[in-house]
Amino acid sequence: MKKIVFIIIALCIGVLPVKADSIYSLITNGKLKEASDSLSTLSTAASRKGNYLFYQSLLEPDAKKAVQLMEAALNASVATTYREEISLRLAQYYFISGECGKLRKLITNYRTMWEKGKYDDIMLRYAVVIDERDGQYESALRQVDRYLVSYTKDEQKQWGRIDKARILLKINKRIGADKLLRSVSKSKSGPGIPVALYLLTSESIRRNRADDAVFYYNLFQEAYPYAIGLDELLNRLGKMSTDDSREHEADKLTGTYYSVKVGVFSKRGNAKKQANLFKKYGYKVEIKSKVISKVKYHVVYVGHFKTFEKAAAFKDKLEAEHHEPYQVVAR
Repeated sequence: MKKIVFIIIALCIGVLPVKADSIYSLITNGKLKEASDSLSTLSTAASRKGNYLFYQSLLEPDAKKAVQLMEAALNASVATTYREEISLRLAQYYFISGECGKLRKLITNYRTMWEKGKYDDIMLRYAVVIDERDGQYESALRQVDRYLVSYTKDEQKQWGRIDKARILLKINKRIGADKLLRSVSKSKSGPGIPVALYLLTSESIRRNRADDAVFYYNLFQEAYPYAIGLDELLNRLGKMSTDDSREHEADKLTGTYYSVKVGVFSKRGNAKKQANLFKKYGYKVEIKSKVISKVKYHVVYVGHFKTFEKAAAFKDKLEAEHHEPYQVVAR
Protein backbone atom coordinates (compact mmCIF):
# COMPACT_ATOMS: atom_id res chain seq x y z
CA MET A 1 0.00 0.00 0.00
CA LYS A 2 1.43 3.34 -1.03
CA LYS A 3 1.89 6.02 1.61
CA ILE A 4 -0.96 8.49 1.79
CA VAL A 5 -1.13 11.89 3.42
CA PHE A 6 -4.69 12.76 4.48
CA ILE A 7 -5.11 16.51 3.81
CA ILE A 8 -8.27 18.56 3.19
CA ILE A 9 -8.86 22.28 2.55
CA ALA A 10 -10.53 24.67 5.06
CA LEU A 11 -10.07 28.18 6.51
CA CYS A 12 -7.09 29.11 8.69
CA ILE A 13 -7.55 30.74 12.11
CA GLY A 14 -5.20 31.74 14.94
CA VAL A 15 -1.85 30.11 15.63
CA LEU A 16 -1.00 30.88 19.24
CA PRO A 17 -1.61 29.73 21.87
CA VAL A 18 -1.76 26.07 20.84
CA LYS A 19 -5.43 25.04 20.66
CA ALA A 20 -7.25 22.17 19.01
CA ASP A 21 -8.88 24.29 16.32
CA SER A 22 -5.66 26.13 15.53
CA ILE A 23 -3.74 22.89 14.95
CA TYR A 24 -6.48 21.52 12.72
CA SER A 25 -6.52 24.76 10.73
CA LEU A 26 -2.76 24.65 10.25
CA ILE A 27 -3.05 21.10 8.90
CA THR A 28 -5.95 21.87 6.58
CA ASN A 29 -4.06 24.84 5.15
CA GLY A 30 -1.02 22.71 4.40
CA LYS A 31 1.16 24.22 7.13
CA LEU A 32 2.29 20.81 8.27
CA LYS A 33 5.62 21.88 9.82
CA GLU A 34 3.92 24.47 12.02
CA ALA A 35 1.21 21.98 12.96
CA SER A 36 3.80 19.34 13.84
CA ASP A 37 5.76 21.83 15.97
CA SER A 38 2.57 22.81 17.78
CA LEU A 39 1.71 19.18 18.51
CA SER A 40 5.17 18.55 19.91
CA THR A 41 4.62 21.21 22.58
CA LEU A 42 1.55 19.48 24.01
CA SER A 43 1.68 17.65 27.30
CA THR A 44 1.71 13.85 27.42
CA ALA A 45 -1.82 13.80 28.84
CA ALA A 46 -3.15 16.05 26.08
CA SER A 47 -1.54 13.93 23.36
CA ARG A 48 -3.66 10.96 24.44
CA LYS A 49 -6.94 12.76 23.79
CA GLY A 50 -8.95 11.82 20.75
CA ASN A 51 -8.64 15.17 18.96
CA TYR A 52 -4.86 15.13 19.12
CA LEU A 53 -4.67 11.52 17.97
CA PHE A 54 -6.69 12.62 14.96
CA TYR A 55 -4.31 15.51 14.24
CA GLN A 56 -1.38 13.11 14.48
CA SER A 57 -3.08 10.81 11.97
CA LEU A 58 -3.41 13.69 9.50
CA LEU A 59 0.32 14.35 9.78
CA GLU A 60 1.31 10.68 9.52
CA PRO A 61 2.60 9.84 5.99
CA ASP A 62 2.19 6.08 6.43
CA ALA A 63 -1.39 5.00 5.66
CA LYS A 64 -1.47 2.04 8.08
CA LYS A 65 -0.10 4.08 10.97
CA ALA A 66 -2.53 6.91 10.18
CA VAL A 67 -5.42 4.43 10.28
CA GLN A 68 -4.25 3.06 13.64
CA LEU A 69 -4.22 6.59 15.07
CA MET A 70 -7.72 7.26 13.72
CA GLU A 71 -9.02 4.02 15.19
CA ALA A 72 -7.52 5.01 18.54
CA ALA A 73 -9.10 8.46 18.25
CA LEU A 74 -12.55 6.91 17.79
CA ASN A 75 -12.08 5.02 21.05
CA ALA A 76 -11.06 8.22 22.84
CA SER A 77 -12.87 11.49 23.51
CA VAL A 78 -12.75 12.85 19.99
CA ALA A 79 -15.06 15.72 18.96
CA THR A 80 -18.25 14.69 17.14
CA THR A 81 -17.39 16.67 13.99
CA TYR A 82 -14.04 14.88 13.78
CA ARG A 83 -15.67 11.53 14.52
CA GLU A 84 -17.72 11.79 11.32
CA GLU A 85 -14.65 12.73 9.30
CA ILE A 86 -12.64 9.89 10.80
CA SER A 87 -15.43 7.46 9.92
CA LEU A 88 -15.34 8.59 6.29
CA ARG A 89 -11.55 8.32 6.05
CA LEU A 90 -11.54 4.87 7.63
CA ALA A 91 -14.31 3.73 5.27
CA GLN A 92 -12.20 4.87 2.31
CA TYR A 93 -9.16 3.00 3.60
CA TYR A 94 -11.08 -0.21 4.43
CA PHE A 95 -12.68 -0.14 0.97
CA ILE A 96 -9.35 0.31 -0.86
CA SER A 97 -7.61 -2.33 1.23
CA GLY A 98 -10.48 -4.80 0.88
CA GLU A 99 -11.25 -5.05 4.61
CA CYS A 100 -14.97 -5.61 4.08
CA GLY A 101 -15.64 -6.89 7.60
CA LYS A 102 -14.30 -3.72 9.18
CA LEU A 103 -16.06 -1.58 6.60
CA ARG A 104 -19.43 -3.25 7.20
CA LYS A 105 -19.10 -2.77 10.97
CA LEU A 106 -18.05 0.86 10.56
CA ILE A 107 -21.03 1.59 8.27
CA THR A 108 -23.42 0.05 10.81
CA ASN A 109 -21.94 2.10 13.65
CA TYR A 110 -22.01 5.29 11.59
CA ARG A 111 -25.61 4.94 10.47
CA THR A 112 -26.68 4.02 14.01
CA MET A 113 -25.00 7.10 15.49
CA TRP A 114 -26.06 9.50 12.72
CA GLU A 115 -29.44 8.70 11.19
CA LYS A 116 -28.87 11.32 8.48
CA GLY A 117 -25.18 12.03 8.79
CA LYS A 118 -23.08 14.25 6.57
CA TYR A 119 -21.68 11.20 4.76
CA ASP A 120 -24.70 8.92 4.89
CA ASP A 121 -25.05 8.77 1.10
CA ILE A 122 -21.43 7.66 0.72
CA MET A 123 -21.77 5.08 3.49
CA LEU A 124 -24.90 3.65 1.87
CA ARG A 125 -23.08 3.31 -1.46
CA TYR A 126 -20.24 1.46 0.30
CA ALA A 127 -22.85 -0.88 1.79
CA VAL A 128 -24.16 -1.57 -1.72
CA VAL A 129 -20.67 -2.40 -3.00
CA ILE A 130 -19.96 -4.74 -0.07
CA ASP A 131 -23.11 -6.74 -0.81
CA GLU A 132 -22.16 -6.76 -4.49
CA ARG A 133 -18.67 -8.06 -3.70
CA ASP A 134 -20.17 -10.80 -1.53
CA GLY A 135 -22.56 -11.84 -4.30
CA GLN A 136 -25.60 -10.71 -2.30
CA TYR A 137 -27.21 -9.05 -5.31
CA GLU A 138 -30.78 -8.94 -4.00
CA SER A 139 -29.63 -7.12 -0.88
CA ALA A 140 -27.47 -4.80 -2.98
CA LEU A 141 -30.45 -3.92 -5.21
CA ARG A 142 -32.65 -3.23 -2.18
CA GLN A 143 -30.04 -0.91 -0.76
CA VAL A 144 -29.45 0.93 -4.03
CA ASP A 145 -33.21 1.40 -4.46
CA ARG A 146 -33.31 2.84 -0.94
CA TYR A 147 -30.46 5.15 -1.91
CA LEU A 148 -32.28 6.36 -5.04
CA VAL A 149 -35.40 7.14 -3.00
CA SER A 150 -33.43 8.99 -0.31
CA TYR A 151 -31.00 10.94 -2.49
CA THR A 152 -32.47 12.75 -5.49
CA LYS A 153 -29.90 15.42 -6.35
CA ASP A 154 -28.56 15.07 -9.89
CA GLU A 155 -25.06 13.91 -8.93
CA GLN A 156 -26.33 11.47 -6.31
CA LYS A 157 -28.96 10.14 -8.71
CA GLN A 158 -26.28 9.48 -11.34
CA TRP A 159 -24.17 7.45 -8.92
CA GLY A 160 -27.21 5.48 -7.76
CA ARG A 161 -28.19 4.60 -11.32
CA ILE A 162 -24.66 3.54 -12.17
CA ASP A 163 -24.48 1.34 -9.07
CA LYS A 164 -27.81 -0.26 -9.94
CA ALA A 165 -26.81 -0.79 -13.58
CA ARG A 166 -23.56 -2.44 -12.53
CA ILE A 167 -25.45 -4.88 -10.30
CA LEU A 168 -28.05 -5.61 -12.99
CA LEU A 169 -25.23 -6.52 -15.38
CA LYS A 170 -23.92 -8.99 -12.80
CA ILE A 171 -27.27 -10.81 -12.83
CA ASN A 172 -27.65 -10.58 -16.65
CA LYS A 173 -30.50 -8.06 -16.65
CA ARG A 174 -28.93 -6.21 -19.56
CA ILE A 175 -31.96 -4.28 -20.82
CA GLY A 176 -32.51 -2.56 -17.48
CA ALA A 177 -28.79 -1.88 -17.08
CA ASP A 178 -28.48 -0.39 -20.57
CA LYS A 179 -31.47 1.87 -19.98
CA LEU A 180 -29.98 3.25 -16.75
CA LEU A 181 -26.52 3.79 -18.26
CA ARG A 182 -27.91 5.52 -21.34
CA SER A 183 -29.99 7.84 -19.16
CA VAL A 184 -26.85 8.87 -17.26
CA SER A 185 -24.76 9.23 -20.42
CA LYS A 186 -27.28 11.72 -21.85
CA SER A 187 -27.19 14.00 -18.79
CA LYS A 188 -26.13 17.58 -19.42
CA SER A 189 -23.35 17.37 -16.82
CA GLY A 190 -22.16 15.34 -13.86
CA PRO A 191 -19.40 12.96 -12.75
CA GLY A 192 -21.38 9.87 -13.71
CA ILE A 193 -21.35 10.55 -17.46
CA PRO A 194 -17.83 9.26 -18.24
CA VAL A 195 -18.41 6.22 -16.02
CA ALA A 196 -21.63 5.42 -17.89
CA LEU A 197 -19.92 5.76 -21.27
CA TYR A 198 -17.07 3.55 -20.12
CA LEU A 199 -19.47 0.85 -18.93
CA LEU A 200 -21.55 1.04 -22.12
CA THR A 201 -18.40 0.62 -24.23
CA SER A 202 -17.03 -2.16 -22.04
CA GLU A 203 -20.29 -4.10 -22.05
CA SER A 204 -20.64 -3.74 -25.84
CA ILE A 205 -17.13 -5.16 -26.25
CA ARG A 206 -17.95 -8.03 -23.89
CA ARG A 207 -21.01 -8.89 -25.99
CA ASN A 208 -18.94 -8.54 -29.19
CA ARG A 209 -21.24 -5.78 -30.48
CA ALA A 210 -18.66 -3.88 -32.50
CA ASP A 211 -21.01 -1.19 -33.80
CA ASP A 212 -22.19 -0.19 -30.33
CA ALA A 213 -18.68 -0.49 -28.88
CA VAL A 214 -17.15 1.91 -31.41
CA PHE A 215 -20.14 4.26 -31.10
CA TYR A 216 -19.85 4.62 -27.32
CA TYR A 217 -16.06 4.68 -27.41
CA ASN A 218 -16.11 7.62 -29.83
CA LEU A 219 -18.56 9.54 -27.66
CA PHE A 220 -16.43 8.81 -24.58
CA GLN A 221 -13.21 9.88 -26.26
CA GLU A 222 -14.75 13.02 -27.75
CA ALA A 223 -16.09 14.31 -24.44
CA TYR A 224 -13.32 13.03 -22.14
CA PRO A 225 -10.08 12.69 -24.17
CA TYR A 226 -7.91 12.26 -21.05
CA ALA A 227 -10.20 9.90 -19.14
CA ILE A 228 -8.78 6.89 -17.33
CA GLY A 229 -9.79 3.71 -19.11
CA LEU A 230 -9.60 4.90 -22.72
CA ASP A 231 -6.36 3.03 -23.41
CA GLU A 232 -7.74 -0.15 -21.89
CA LEU A 233 -10.90 0.08 -24.01
CA LEU A 234 -8.86 0.79 -27.14
CA ASN A 235 -6.77 -2.32 -26.49
CA ARG A 236 -9.91 -4.44 -26.09
CA LEU A 237 -11.48 -2.94 -29.21
CA GLY A 238 -8.39 -3.90 -31.19
CA LYS A 239 -8.84 -7.52 -30.17
CA MET A 240 -12.47 -7.74 -31.30
CA SER A 241 -13.19 -10.06 -34.21
CA THR A 242 -13.91 -8.22 -37.47
CA ASP A 243 -13.74 -11.07 -39.97
CA ASP A 244 -16.94 -13.00 -39.34
CA SER A 245 -17.87 -14.06 -42.87
CA ARG A 246 -21.53 -14.45 -41.98
CA GLU A 247 -21.70 -10.83 -40.85
CA HIS A 248 -20.08 -9.76 -44.12
CA GLU A 249 -22.59 -11.76 -46.13
CA ALA A 250 -25.42 -10.07 -44.22
CA ASP A 251 -23.85 -6.70 -45.00
CA LYS A 252 -23.73 -7.54 -48.67
CA LEU A 253 -27.45 -8.26 -48.65
CA THR A 254 -28.38 -4.99 -46.95
CA GLY A 255 -25.82 -2.53 -48.34
CA THR A 256 -24.60 -1.58 -51.80
CA TYR A 257 -21.18 -0.28 -50.77
CA TYR A 258 -18.87 0.00 -47.76
CA SER A 259 -17.40 2.97 -45.88
CA VAL A 260 -15.09 3.38 -42.92
CA LYS A 261 -16.79 5.02 -39.95
CA VAL A 262 -14.17 7.20 -38.29
CA GLY A 263 -16.15 9.02 -35.62
CA VAL A 264 -19.46 9.67 -33.88
CA PHE A 265 -19.94 13.12 -32.38
CA SER A 266 -22.61 14.91 -30.43
CA LYS A 267 -21.45 18.29 -31.80
CA ARG A 268 -21.41 18.91 -35.54
CA GLY A 269 -18.37 21.20 -35.22
CA ASN A 270 -16.30 18.31 -33.87
CA ALA A 271 -17.56 16.10 -36.69
CA LYS A 272 -16.39 18.67 -39.26
CA LYS A 273 -12.93 18.81 -37.67
CA GLN A 274 -12.72 15.03 -37.86
CA ALA A 275 -13.89 15.01 -41.49
CA ASN A 276 -11.18 17.52 -42.46
CA LEU A 277 -8.50 15.18 -41.08
CA PHE A 278 -9.45 12.47 -43.56
CA LYS A 279 -9.88 14.50 -46.77
CA LYS A 280 -6.17 14.10 -47.53
CA TYR A 281 -6.68 10.43 -48.43
CA GLY A 282 -8.58 11.35 -51.60
CA TYR A 283 -11.78 9.51 -50.74
CA LYS A 284 -15.22 11.01 -50.29
CA VAL A 285 -15.83 12.13 -46.68
CA GLU A 286 -19.42 12.47 -45.47
CA ILE A 287 -21.14 13.58 -42.29
CA LYS A 288 -24.52 11.98 -41.69
CA SER A 289 -26.81 12.85 -38.80
CA LYS A 290 -28.65 10.18 -36.83
CA VAL A 291 -31.18 10.50 -34.02
CA ILE A 292 -30.78 7.82 -31.36
CA SER A 293 -33.05 7.86 -28.30
CA LYS A 294 -34.11 11.42 -29.21
CA VAL A 295 -30.48 12.60 -29.22
CA LYS A 296 -28.86 13.80 -32.47
CA TYR A 297 -25.39 12.47 -33.35
CA HIS A 298 -23.13 13.17 -36.33
CA VAL A 299 -21.33 10.23 -37.94
CA VAL A 300 -18.25 10.69 -40.16
CA TYR A 301 -17.76 8.22 -43.04
CA VAL A 302 -14.79 7.91 -45.39
CA GLY A 303 -14.82 6.22 -48.81
CA HIS A 304 -17.18 4.24 -51.04
CA PHE A 305 -15.80 0.73 -51.53
CA LYS A 306 -17.41 -2.04 -53.60
CA THR A 307 -16.08 -4.84 -51.40
CA PHE A 308 -15.69 -5.32 -47.68
CA GLU A 309 -12.08 -6.46 -48.16
CA LYS A 310 -11.00 -3.16 -49.76
CA ALA A 311 -12.73 -1.14 -47.06
CA ALA A 312 -11.14 -3.30 -44.33
CA ALA A 313 -7.66 -2.79 -45.83
CA PHE A 314 -8.21 0.99 -45.82
CA LYS A 315 -9.49 0.82 -42.24
CA ASP A 316 -6.33 -1.00 -41.15
CA LYS A 317 -4.22 1.72 -42.76
CA LEU A 318 -6.15 4.48 -40.97
CA GLU A 319 -5.89 2.72 -37.62
CA ALA A 320 -2.13 2.29 -38.03
CA GLU A 321 -1.71 6.00 -38.76
CA HIS A 322 -4.17 7.45 -36.24
CA HIS A 323 -3.95 4.84 -33.47
CA GLU A 324 -7.72 4.80 -33.10
CA PRO A 325 -10.35 2.08 -33.70
CA TYR A 326 -12.54 2.48 -36.80
CA GLN A 327 -15.24 0.36 -38.34
CA VAL A 328 -16.29 -0.85 -41.77
CA VAL A 329 -20.01 -0.44 -42.36
CA ALA A 330 -22.34 -1.39 -45.18
CA ARG A 331 -24.39 1.51 -46.58
